[in-house]
Amino acid sequence: MSYSSVTDIIELLAGLAVQYNSAVVPVQRLTSQSNWSDAAQLPVRIIPVLGGLRLVEGGVYTPTRATRAVWEIDDLLLVRDVGMGRGVADTATALTDYIEDYVARLRFAWLARGDVQLVNVSGIIDVVRYGERAYEGVTTTTRFAHLIRAPST
Repeated sequence: MSYSSVTDIIELLAGLAVQYNSAVVPVQRLTSQSNWSDAAQLPVRIIPVLGGLRLVEGGVYTPTRATRAVWEIDDLLLVRDVGMGRGVADTATALTDYIEDYVARLRFAWLARGDVQLVNVSGIIDVVRYGERAYEGVTTTTRFAHLIRAPST
């Protein structure tokens, strides 16, 4: 998969109008985050996070002998600083609704991509450490596969 194809998937994910508490969450990209964490307008999504873009599997897809790459991209939702309110239990219902909305929107957005296979998506409600701070939020991981090219012989 070329870099532009990975970038296309990141843009597809960033373009999802996912809602938290009935409002679409704005997206910050890694390249636009200089010193933002001290004055972050929460909630916010961050994609991809540093270390959140991984090639997890590569090899030869046997039926066609094409090269296959499997990637994972992490998408963070940061809701509020830890210690504000009663903890994650305070926001668990809204965070669960966010994950369900993410999966539903991804399903419909993915229909437009015929060249890349959505392997799975997972979400975890947790205390998310980002930079030097800890936030209540969600880490959503999208795993997708791409047949890079068929062999020439």
